[in-house]
Amino acid sequence: MNQTNSNTGLTGFFDIFLGKLKEQSFIIVLMLGALYFQNRMFTQRIDKREAVEARQEAIIDKMIEENKKLYETREQYLKEQRDKYVDGYI
Repeated sequence: MNQTNSNTGLTGFFDIFLGKLKEQSFIIVLMLGALYFQNRMFTQRIDKREAVEARQEAIIDKMIEENKKLYETREQYLKEQRDKYVDGYI
């Protein structure tokens, strides 16, 4: 007798639970959709930020190379001027 009462109580609980779940299913689906949308937007923002960082890094590397060449040329010119000055006194 106890077993039938517990089965009936358990079945009644699951019926109530499934009934409430059906009532809330639209909200659950809506919340899942919102979470999916937020995840997609977050992923897109990360991808865009990574692309911006890559472009900025490429620009910085290019500027460093240009400045390095400029400074090497300037250094060579100054060494030549120094050598001419020293040779003029010798």
